[in-house]
Amino acid sequence: MTAPIASATSVAQVESFARAAQLTLNAAQLARLEIASA
Repeated sequence: MTAPIASATSVAQVESFARAAQLTLNAAQLARLEIASA
């Protein structure tokens, strides 16, 4: 597993990180990411 290291320096960044955690991808989007990262 690979995970980015997030380091917020402002409240706005913390809020942005929280919104990003709610991101959902459909099967086609996940497949495109798999191909791109191969």
